[in-house]
Amino acid sequence: MFYCLAASAMHETLESPSGVHASLALLAQLFLPSSIALWVLADARQRCRPLPYDFGSFVFFAWPVLVPIYLFRTRGWRAFAALGWFLLLYFAAALFGSIPYILFAMRQ
Repeated sequence: MFYCLAASAMHETLESPSGVHASLALLAQLFLPSSIALWVLADARQRCRPLPYDFGSFVFFAWPVLVPIYLFRTRGWRAFAALGWFLLLYFAAALFGSIPYILFAMRQ
């Protein structure tokens, strides 16, 4: 997840280069919801929670809404810890993705 978030942030901070870099950034943006959906499915299997048949696809398309709902239904108030870790990961990836822009700005 860190790589996907960092690659997306790096693509945006480098003013969206085209070509192979654009296709790799698009691929990274697709890997993020798929890795989140796979994590939800693995977590539900580990906790012996039955899920609807195509829940993984549904999470892929609506993960910003469904994952917090899933976390609060399975963990209660401890869901804030998992969401906090994800936000920390998100901000660390955004910072890591902006390093090339910062280095480029320092050279000029």
